[in-house]
Amino acid sequence: MSEFVTDVHPLVWHLTRDTHLSSRCRQIFVQADAEKNVIWVPAVVLVEVIYLVEKRRLPEVLIDQMFALLEPPAVNYRLVGLDLPILRTLRKVKREAVPDMPDRIIAATALSLGLPLLSRDRALATVEGLEVIW
Repeated sequence: MSEFVTDVHPLVWHLTRDTHLSSRCRQIFVQADAEKNVIWVPAVVLVEVIYLVEKRRLPEVLIDQMFALLEPPAVNYRLVGLDLPILRTLRKVKREAVPDMPDRIIAATALSLGLPLLSRDRALATVEGLEVIW
């Protein structure tokens, strides 16, 4: 079983079956749905989705879908909160490279957990030590 951290777009596109999701990420999510992979979802991802729903850029049903993925006894999708190790790692994700704070938190989460990040964000691919899969 492999483990990954997800950015906002890959998770949203997986849930909405959007064709923008890369084939590699799609396969990782399919294996997670079959309980063969674990997807770590940073809490800030849910915060961003709630914000985008409030702005009417995403359908409200996505919030419920994400909560359902993370409700116990879910084993293949796990919520990861903002804790001290992630905050310490955040200092390694330079604002000059990744100006958006939610993106920096997501990158720091993946770095702190030592896991690859599912993302299409090119700025995140420049973060030293971060493996980005798209």
